[in-house]
Amino acid sequence: MTEVRRSFFAALALGIGAPGLGMIVQGQWLLLLPLLAGGALWFGARKRRELMGWGSALCIGSLGLAVWFNVGMGWLLVGMAALLAAWDLDVFGAQLATVSRIENERRLIHAHWRRLAWVSVAGLLLGAMGLSLRVSLSFGLILVTALLAVLGLAQVVHSISKREKDAHTDVIPTP
Repeated sequence: MTEVRRSFFAALALGIGAPGLGMIVQGQWLLLLPLLAGGALWFGARKRRELMGWGSALCIGSLGLAVWFNVGMGWLLVGMAALLAAWDLDVFGAQLATVSRIENERRLIHAHWRRLAWVSVAGLLLGAMGLSLRVSLSFGLILVTALLAVLGLAQVVHSISKREKDAHTDVIPTP
């Protein structure tokens, strides 16, 4: 389980470091305060889940505030993807901690990392496309397009999960 914890800390560091660097480059030093406070709360409150939730919300909220102050969107996109990966790894690590014995734990962790990597890369690519393309659409069409994107991403995650489940039938979580 230490592998999951280390990857969580790496994702959290990237999620705070990338937007933090963008804030420094733009000269928005005050925006670092809620980001660093959220990261410290999330990192420091490992035993108290509700405080970790507040820490993650503060980190993501500070990214929203950074959009308002014109911090580079590339920094924020990488930060958001990393923070979402950190959140996923945090929840995954907590779920693993509740199970007394896991058969093929390493394989389970690696399968989770693969799925998370696919989703993160897809999110980064779609986000980069969204930032670079300029198209005028009505709100209704944007809503339908967003719904189709969410459904398509859910289908990709489901098919990857099913393929890995079929390939690794010997990875069976114990109740």
